[in-house]
Amino acid sequence: MSRPTPARPHKDGLTTLLKHMHQLLNLVQSVLSNFDTHLPFERKIPSLPTINFRPKDLAAVEADRTLSQLSAGLNSFKLHFDWLLHWQNQSGLVSDETKAIADRIQFINTLIHRQMPQLPPQSTTPSLPDLNSAWEMFQTSAILHRRLVQFCDWYLRALRVLSH
Repeated sequence: MSRPTPARPHKDGLTTLLKHMHQLLNLVQSVLSNFDTHLPFERKIPSLPTINFRPKDLAAVEADRTLSQLSAGLNSFKLHFDWLLHWQNQSGLVSDETKAIADRIQFINTLIHRQMPQLPPQSTTPSLPDLNSAWEMFQTSAILHRRLVQFCDWYLRALRVLSH
């Protein structure tokens, strides 16, 4: 007896998602190019998503699982960029780039939820510390941008596999 085939996100939707993830990566890389990332940053942000994948893991990516993990990770980055934006606004160091990245992340997450409406909404809000100095905001911003580049790089690879 045959089993029903699991719903697979439409290929056009994956192509659109791939395009927007690539635009996010380009935006983040352009901002990151303004940072001296060789500075020794002491700040740790353990609530950021971690990427623990190996290249051979790309051979086994599954659409539902990958899109679910992508959505959860993007939600986490959105919360972190909103947190950074809050403290930038509080200090008068408003960054249009930070706002643009947060908006792009939200847009991509909306695309994912359109493809997979069964995904539960993300509701976990991490407890994040105050950013009390320009140096703490700089370090935090550099770390967020660097980690988001790594995150985007992995998921772009996974989306390419899924869309072919």
